[in-house]
Amino acid sequence: MLNQLIDSILKLLPSEAREEQKKNIEAIIRGHFEQMSLATREQLEIQEKILRRTRDRVNQLEQQIEELEKNQKNQ
Repeated sequence: MLNQLIDSILKLLPSEAREEQKKNIEAIIRGHFEQMSLATREQLEIQEKILRRTRDRVNQLEQQIEELEKNQKNQ
């Protein structure tokens, strides 16, 4: 997405200025994205994995608690 945005902006510039301005434009855009505190796809995927593992662990613990409560009632 970032590269597409940079390419779109560069197409608006005269051809002789494109290479010269590419790094400047990229730095400006990256800076703005960082200020917006946007998460990358990779960061989201990592958080999804952590959430899945946590959810699985909570489910396991809930089952263990249910079994312990059941055993306690039967005693």
